Amino acid sequence: MRRILCLSLVLLAVIAPDCQTKNKDSGTINVTGTVTYYDLEGGFWAIKGDDGKTYDPVAGLPTEFQKDGLRVRMEAVSRPDMVSVHMVGTLVEIKKIERL
Repeated sequence: MRRILCLSLVLLAVIAPDCQTKNKDSGTINVTGTVTYYDLEGGFWAIKGDDGKTYDPVAGLPTEFQKDGLRVRMEAVSRPDMVSVHMVGTLVEIKKIERL
């Protein structure tokens, strides 16, 4: 009985960290940058931030912002839990975006 209890506690300690919910709001990003078109994997739009990083919107860039060289300000949430074939930068979920 004691052995089962010890095994259960060890198993719980190993599994419990994977059961935590991720707080997406903790990865909020505010960035000013330039809209850029990439002619890779069928083509896609991303934002080159003034901070030197590239941000790849997971749901794509809204049509009204799809203009190469357009300056924008964006509030987004980092999505490290997702993957993309683009592999150009940080995957983000856009919360708010505006032209400058």
